[in-house]
Amino acid sequence: MRTKELSGAGLSPGVAIGTAYRVELQTGAFYRIRISPEECSSELRRLRTALKQSRRQLQQAKRKFEAEVGKEHSYIIDAHLLILEDRHLVEQIEKKIKKELQSPERAVREAAENWLSAYRSLDDPFFQERGSDLEEVVERIISNLMELNSQTHAGLPEDLILVAPEVSLFLLAEYPLERLKGLVLRKGGSTSHGIIVARSYRIPVVSGVPNVEAAIRTGDTLIVDGSSGVVLVGPSHSEIRTYEARMREEKKRQLSLVGDQSPCVTLDGRRVFLYGNAETASEVLVGLGLGAEGIGLFRSEYIYMQDKKAPVGEEEQFKVYKSLAQQVGDRPAIVRTLDFGDERHPYFSSILAETEAVLGLRGIRLSLQYPEIFKNQVRALLRASAHGNLKIVIPMVSSVDEIIQGKQLIQEAQQELLQEGVVIDRGIEIGIMVEVPAAIVMLEAIAAHADFFAVGTNDLIQYTLAASRTDHRIAYLFNPLHPAVLKSLDRVARVAAHQNSMVLVCGEVASHPVYASLLVGMGFQHLSMNPFAIPEIKQILREIAYFEVRDTVNHILSLPTLEEVEGVVNERFSGLKRLTAEQLTS
Repeated sequence: MRTKELSGAGLSPGVAIGTAYRVELQTGAFYRIRISPEECSSELRRLRTALKQSRRQLQQAKRKFEAEVGKEHSYIIDAHLLILEDRHLVEQIEKKIKKELQSPERAVREAAENWLSAYRSLDDPFFQERGSDLEEVVERIISNLMELNSQTHAGLPEDLILVAPEVSLFLLAEYPLERLKGLVLRKGGSTSHGIIVARSYRIPVVSGVPNVEAAIRTGDTLIVDGSSGVVLVGPSHSEIRTYEARMREEKKRQLSLVGDQSPCVTLDGRRVFLYGNAETASEVLVGLGLGAEGIGLFRSEYIYMQDKKAPVGEEEQFKVYKSLAQQVGDRPAIVRTLDFGDERHPYFSSILAETEAVLGLRGIRLSLQYPEIFKNQVRALLRASAHGNLKIVIPMVSSVDEIIQGKQLIQEAQQELLQEGVVIDRGIEIGIMVEVPAAIVMLEAIAAHADFFAVGTNDLIQYTLAASRTDHRIAYLFNPLHPAVLKSLDRVARVAAHQNSMVLVCGEVASHPVYASLLVGMGFQHLSMNPFAIPEIKQILREIAYFEVRDTVNHILSLPTLEEVEGVVNERFSGLKRLTAEQLTS
């Protein structure tokens, strides 16, 4: 039997070889639509029983997930619990049963559909994700109404590869993660909760595979290549041996590199500092264990998402930042202030929903509109600064005015805390994120008000090329090698050198060997990345000569077309793997 090859987008790198297990939808296709008036009371009781059962199941799943994955991710299951407890939704369902004599199954479907239609009409990843949460809750309630037995997952293979329409955090909680080797999905973006967890636990994922349910059966042997976005169904013995050898080499290489705390220095003596990106305490520990010299980007939005009804308070934030400061000690940890983009918070949704996520109230703009929320965060950071080497970076700065106003609020918070007798780091450094073209144009002027720069390459590419990194129709435009992007990065490196300012690159391009090498050739000496990429990047950079790569960079900066740039880069770095647009955005 010939091997069947399926193509999709690789959303979590690595290779897995295992046995397919198709996730089947449990909800029955048929149920009653109408009930009689005499049945109304009993059907309402049946609904309430199903709601209680659904709540118990979610609470049980939350406990299991906390034990296997960690408490910092379990808040996402709380979103499902909040939907179950939403009185407006429950009242709508009960009204349809009482007034319209609909069956509970039908009432749940119709009441939810009104909300789902609103979610689907919004071209916004956050609200689409909330729609997915609601759909999952609906399926759970109906399954319990119809008393469908939950899948026991008895006899699951040790080398489990889940094949599903999409992955949710709740789905992951239902399966033993120690057996889960890979995921093959019909749909699902790189920002979904399930994908984020999969990447954190190095589970290879291929998404966007058309007709995946028809192409793969439970029991099929699969090879999942999350780096290239390829799935092999029924591979030959030689193909399995080839991928097994690749996995052994990868594991051997990772083991040889993990724990290497020695400095990263190029062949000709150029020092390069490597940091980890993180948003949870567990990721900080992973990064430091893999050789990170600090945390180059700590995303604070995750903290806010733990409370869906209000912005998280100063005290809760202080505990997180204090823990971060204690973990890094003398090593730097750069905390990015609030920057809700695609992952919007319900508290701000009435305002944020009025504009596009990428062009509306983000970063410092949002903070200046809500100064008390910004000052609460800053106060927590300043209090924590007494416990370690914390730095603050302000995102989405596009003018000198914004950095001045932001620093004024920070200074106000400093004065308040000093008057209260709180010990803080009075010299805490404040930097800006360079991620919009306006900041690059005004960089010399902005530099006078910033202690350091942090380049967010994902947004910089997006805004420079007017190409969303989440739109598959124009994914080909989202390319770090575009001459305009390269010239922008080169300008940042030159201005920083002239101003004697520290500049850090913390976007995903730093995680790729070719792009990291080019960044070093431009003069960047501080790179922050996915913690798991640190060992490989350290090894690669130790094998290049800065002056040679600098000459290559100077050459490609003179080239006017992307095709010419790619030709030179492919020739110069032929031994290093390339990265597709889909992988880059993950």
